[in-house]
This record gives sequence, structure tokens and C-alpha cells, in this order.
Amino acid sequence: MSKKYIWGAVALAVIGGGYYWYSNKSATQPVQYKTATVKKGDLTVSVAGSGQIEAVNQVDLKPVIAGDAIEVMAVYVKNDQVVKKGDMIALLDTKDAQKAVRNAQLDLSSAKNKYTQTKENDISDKYDKKAQKISVEQKENSLADAKDKLNDYYVRAPFDGIVTGLSVGVGDSVSRADVLASVITKDVQAKVSINEIDAPLVKVGNKATIKISALTDVTITGKVTKIDTIGQTAQNVVSYNAEISLDNQNELLKPGMTVSASIIIDVKQDVAIVPNSALKNKGGQSYVETLNGATPVQVSVAIGVANNVETEIVSGLKIGDKVITQTIDSSTTKAAASSGLRLPGMGSGGLH
Repeated sequence: MSKKYIWGAVALAVIGGGYYWYSNKSATQPVQYKTATVKKGDLTVSVAGSGQIEAVNQVDLKPVIAGDAIEVMAVYVKNDQVVKKGDMIALLDTKDAQKAVRNAQLDLSSAKNKYTQTKENDISDKYDKKAQKISVEQKENSLADAKDKLNDYYVRAPFDGIVTGLSVGVGDSVSRADVLASVITKDVQAKVSINEIDAPLVKVGNKATIKISALTDVTITGKVTKIDTIGQTAQNVVSYNAEISLDNQNELLKPGMTVSASIIIDVKQDVAIVPNSALKNKGGQSYVETLNGATPVQVSVAIGVANNVETEIVSGLKIGDKVITQTIDSSTTKAAASSGLRLPGMGSGGLH
């Protein structure tokens, strides 16, 4: 037992001596400062948004005819097929509509015959003739309406595009609520969500840079073409959608791809710039610290625009000035080291 205490005492002496030497050495080391130079350059301010690639235009094709359970007589396209404006997509059962056209044609023929047979021998005949002429015009309008309704049974492409979401086949029954297919444009755009803090800063015409998650090597530029007036709330978070047109269409882009966008809201050229880490604030006044020899000195500054990295300095500094961005205090390191000392064979209760 006596040897154990002797070795413990020796260990304490060695460690205590080493700690005393380290403490004195650390205490003599001065506080160090990292600095940055006030530079002249361009400062770009942007806000971030995330969303998806979508078609510039999409139309869901639904039957516009009255009634339910209309039978699909023919389907002329397949999914992903390229179509031109006016191309047939599907044909619905036209039996009732064609009957309505025939009846309207018969009514018109009858009205015309009656009109031609009416004589104008006296004043009453003249009034009758005028009434018959009006009847003919009414029947002509009825026939035009019947033909328009017949055209509704021919489902056509509303513009040049691509068929997607085709969900019906020959023999299916459809109603006005059913989507037969969709037609989308080949051209795509980005639709991104912006938080309510940044949304008021975004304007139509702002330039944007877009990155696609699935295409890590692809970066696309564009500009904002629309920003929502009314926000959307999800889990108590309000956001606004912005649509961004692309400067160049890329065939690799597909609707639904996830994107992140950086929307440029301001660009300042040839201004004084400092890193954000140099800026401090006290009582609402911004300031930086410069070195007078080895002593930090506070300098009040007026700041302009800022991004996540740098800030514009409007006044208070000049190009070439050095500002403190980080303070390195050796006493902090010393305190951390001392709190971590442990002796071999010792627990929280001391020597055993």
C-alpha cells in the first residue's frame, strides 16, 4: 500500500508541474485576431426557393356535353404522343347530337318553305312574311347551335403538345367530371415556393438561377414571370409560388423534377464589401473592429444590402482597411484543457 501512495504522489507531482508550466506558457500568449480586407466589388443579393419543373401550359380534357354516362366510341392517341392543335384525341357517342342536328335542319327547311310560300297581297300578308323571315333566322341559329354541340363530342387537342394522363378506352362511359387526358406543352418552366419574408422582395422580371436535383451538372438561367398575390398555408407556414421561365429549354428536363432556385433581387456594383463575420451591432448601431497596433478599436459603419456571406459598407470604412473577423483567445483553450485533466487510476472519489 505504501508503494501505491508513493507512485500516486509522484504522478501528481509530474502532472501538476506540467500543468503549471502549460498554464504559465498559455498565459503569456497574446490574444490573436483574424482579419479581412475591405474590398471593392459587386454584391449580389438573392432569395431562395424550391419546387418543381412543370409544363408551361397544361389542359385537362373533359367532356363538355350535357348528361352522364356518354360512351367513348374511339381513342386516337396514346400517352406521350405528340399532337398538333385540332388533332382528334377521342370520339364520344354522337347519336343524340346528330339527331339534334337533323331535327334542326328539318325545322329550318320547313321555315324556309313557309317563308317562300307566304304571299304579300295585303298588309297582313306583309306582317306574316316578316314573321316568317324571323322564324327562318331563328331556325338557322338553332342549327348552328346543334352543330356546335355535335363538335363537343369530338375531343381535340387545344394546342401543339404532348398527350399525358390518358385514362379512357373504347367502350368506357364518361361524365363531365372525368378527365379523359391532358395535353401539355413541350416547353417547361420552374414553379418554386418562396417564404413569406422573401416573397415581397421578388418582382416579375427578376433573373434567376435554377439547379436540378436529378441533374447535378445542369444549371439553367431564367426570369420570374409570375408571383402569387395570395399565399398558401401549410403547417402554419405561409409561402408564395413564383413561376420562372427558362432562357433555354433542355430536353433532359421532365415535369416533376425537383429544383432549387436563386432569385436575384438586387445587384450592387463597385461597392465596399466586408464579410458578415466582421459586423457587430450594439443598440441598433452597426460597427466593426479594426486594429490600432494590437488593440481592437470600434468603428461605426453604415451598411447597405447584404447576402448570406458579405455586406455592403456605405460609410465608415475605405477600401483596403483591415477589419477583425475572428478573435482567438488562448485562455479559452487553456480552460478547456484544464477541465479535461484525469489521473490514471483515479475516479471521482480520489486515489484508491
